[in-house]
Amino acid sequence: MRLYVMRHGPAEDRSATGRDADRALTAEGKGRVQAVALHLQGQRGSTSTLRILSSPLRRARETAEIMAGVLQEAERVGASELGPELREELALDADLPQTLRLASEALGTGVDTLLVGHAPTVDHLLRSLAPGDGQKPPATVAGGFCTAMVVALEPHEAAPRWRMVDMIDPRTFRDTENHR
Repeated sequence: MRLYVMRHGPAEDRSATGRDADRALTAEGKGRVQAVALHLQGQRGSTSTLRILSSPLRRARETAEIMAGVLQEAERVGASELGPELREELALDADLPQTLRLASEALGTGVDTLLVGHAPTVDHLLRSLAPGDGQKPPATVAGGFCTAMVVALEPHEAAPRWRMVDMIDPRTFRDTENHR
């Protein structure tokens, strides 16, 4: 069982409404998220179910929908409806204890789960889930949790802790420019 924590893709600076919640992904952002989804699909294969939980804010929701379109494609056969489940616990500046409960909930299901949220929520979540143990430092991401980044965690024997096992950093992709 893996828990994937992802920050939404690159979004427009302002929405037409002026509301932060309405900011959409840019064209470059959609392309970057698609590239990350394909990369993750290559790592995961099509062997396990993936549950996707997302912040209800537009940029995160659009990110989750792109990820679902790629990663849940194999699951669509025989399924009436798949896609992201919107959760307030992943919204901008969400309450950390509530967000941590999502990780516990995911562990309880035993199903691989992707959480799509925002900075600083994803940073705080990662540090809280994988705080280190005195010998290993807390899980952190060098250079910060950039947009469209995914960090994979697995349960650690010292529950409720997790350990970071993989990271997809789109800044390392040759065909995308650095965007934070």
